[in-house]
Amino acid sequence: MQQTVVRVDASVQMGMGHLTRCLTLANALAEGGIRSCFLLRGHAAGLASLVEGNRHAVRLLPDPPAAISAEMTGAGSGYAHWLPTTWQRDAEQTCQAMDEIGSADWLIVDHYALDARWENACRRDGLRILAIDDLADRSHDCDILLDQNLVLQMDTRYRDRVSEACVQLFGPRYALLRPEFAEQRRLSTGRSGEIGRILVCYGGSDPTNETAKAVQAIASLASPRMAVDVVIGHSNPHAESIMRICSALPHAEVHRGANNLAELMRRADLSIGAGGVMSWERCCLGLPSVVVDIAANQVGALTALAEAGAALYLGSAASVTAETLADAIRSLRADSARARALAEAAFALADGEGRNRVAARMSE
Repeated sequence: MQQTVVRVDASVQMGMGHLTRCLTLANALAEGGIRSCFLLRGHAAGLASLVEGNRHAVRLLPDPPAAISAEMTGAGSGYAHWLPTTWQRDAEQTCQAMDEIGSADWLIVDHYALDARWENACRRDGLRILAIDDLADRSHDCDILLDQNLVLQMDTRYRDRVSEACVQLFGPRYALLRPEFAEQRRLSTGRSGEIGRILVCYGGSDPTNETAKAVQAIASLASPRMAVDVVIGHSNPHAESIMRICSALPHAEVHRGANNLAELMRRADLSIGAGGVMSWERCCLGLPSVVVDIAANQVGALTALAEAGAALYLGSAASVTAETLADAIRSLRADSARARALAEAAFALADGEGRNRVAARMSE
């Protein structure tokens, strides 16, 4: 059986998106008989059960003591602080793990703190490398580069950052979405633009509690018949306060660690959230959305989405108030044609089959 090694991390700071999309790709590869082993740093040990629950193996790369970690990484410089060690040491540990795992056909790396130097250090005969990136801020030594985002001037973003032989897969056509999104898309009957149910979801962690701000915005509309689904992750540190706020809304339901997000998106008429992989999940289901960026790396894709008429982008979450969100929701409720246009533009961008397209390119 063929084997793939996946180097990825997740945390409250990093979010869950990198791990989620790698799991989605690994699951697609598994359908073709290819097994995967995930290499996570020790601080992500709590997520091992999630990976193993998807029937993949996990190995933890040991973290150095915290004091040594801060000294080695130069915390605060770019994304280097996402590693508790140097990229050289991470590459050494990755190579050691791969030696113990045995022969692998592919190494998948999805990590903002790793670049061409790490990839070159991990190269060996017969091993091909797939790099997943969103930033285009560093070079890669890879056989396939995947950037699933919609970004202005995408075709030139990685110029001089990869070799001419590198296969470049760009855009939401290759978005790594779980199969249930394509399934729910097939059940979709189109959007009328009328807004009677709102979905609030800011991902797995939401450290700045944008969720509460959005719920407060909806509450201020004083629409007693409005149904609200609020999705938060198990790692959300504000769960109790969010549930307390939602208890004051007559038709609000909190879904913690929801495993039916695709269904909730199909049922909703409007979504409030941020960027990342969820942008393409909403597009797949033609869900109109009011969005903010919660990290600098989301700005480019959200700007492009707004340019395409596929989302209402309000800017940085730090500068967007509950009143601003309420005004945006109110304007779309009063203009069903505009909400329907957002839905149609979004629906045209992603069909939910990206995982299969990427897996097929890897098998060629």
